[in-house]
Amino acid sequence: MASLDWLRRKERLQYWRTLPLLPFAWIVLAASLTLFSIELVNTELQNALQWPLWWTLTYSASLAVLTAFALVAIRNRKVLFVIAPAIALLISVTPKIVSSFQLNKMLMGPGFEYVRWRLAMGGGLAIAAAMTGYVIFFIFMGVQGVRHVRVRTELELAEKVQQTLAPPLAFSRAGYEIHGRSEPSSQMGGDLLDAVYDGEAMACYVSDVAGHGIQAGVFMGMVKSAARTALLRPGSLDALLADLNRVLVEVKAAGSATYVTFACIRCRDGGKVEYALAGNGPILHYHASSKTMSQLAMEQFPLGLFAHAKFHCSLVKVEPGDILALLTDGLPEVEDASGEQFGLERIGELVARNASGPLADLTEKLFAAVRRYGSRTDDETLVLVRASVES
Repeated sequence: MASLDWLRRKERLQYWRTLPLLPFAWIVLAASLTLFSIELVNTELQNALQWPLWWTLTYSASLAVLTAFALVAIRNRKVLFVIAPAIALLISVTPKIVSSFQLNKMLMGPGFEYVRWRLAMGGGLAIAAAMTGYVIFFIFMGVQGVRHVRVRTELELAEKVQQTLAPPLAFSRAGYEIHGRSEPSSQMGGDLLDAVYDGEAMACYVSDVAGHGIQAGVFMGMVKSAARTALLRPGSLDALLADLNRVLVEVKAAGSATYVTFACIRCRDGGKVEYALAGNGPILHYHASSKTMSQLAMEQFPLGLFAHAKFHCSLVKVEPGDILALLTDGLPEVEDASGEQFGLERIGELVARNASGPLADLTEKLFAAVRRYGSRTDDETLVLVRASVES
């Protein structure tokens, strides 16, 4: 416990020492002015207005300057060598200076004993209360400052993790054009997207890890590593889902209810596409020849819930110009003011109307249309795959 307290004190000191110079200067100025006003009132009351006003102001200002130096000493300990002599000087010269004054004796005569007692008592209580509040204020600022820095650091780390785990996708290979994008609802979303070429086939997927924040980010990293490794090996997607499911069940924390939805396709020569879904919504299939939409749906458990869950996959044939849209639930579940969801049908209509243009433009139009419809409440991820040439 003592070591923990020491670490916390060290963290607070580190916060003050790393605070940007301008905010720190404002804090020093505020603290100095606060102490100046407290000491001014206290000196007047404690001395029953005996000192001249100019000396009262000078004395209070001196203590305010010493306070400023004391705060600066938190960042630079060498300032302590200035503070100690200054305090000694102030203590030694004050009695000599005061003894040379013609003091105001108006309240020092008989009959003013109670007035003097009240002034002294009021001044003492006022400065005691003010200094206590002053100390509490600085402790509070230190503690909350450390917490703020921790939260800010976590958010910045989460944002970097998000950018690493869910980067934009844009490339063409093996007769297929791929474009993907993920928009997190916070700095650390739970959606993943990736594409892997194993030398013979192009595979890509979208995934939604339950939860947000650093914990979800760590689990996302496990999912992406396991999925990429599995996709580089030959084999069917049903075997991939089974292996990935067992891995996730084993690595997640005991008692954790975390799970992962998963939608994956593997594109081969001749327009043959293998697909599998685990707890994810359907894949949208735009047919270029008929300019119609269909859905590739599959009812299966999400990954990471049951160690011995069974999975299966299916095949679909695509023609040149066909588009497959893999997406997480964040896009279709956006609601308008009346609570109506954007829905898969609207997404399909947008894909059909813009199927002949660049996939980057189609992606931008989809996200823009969803944003106009309603605000983002969940991570939104989309991967578009178009059969670009006949194999």
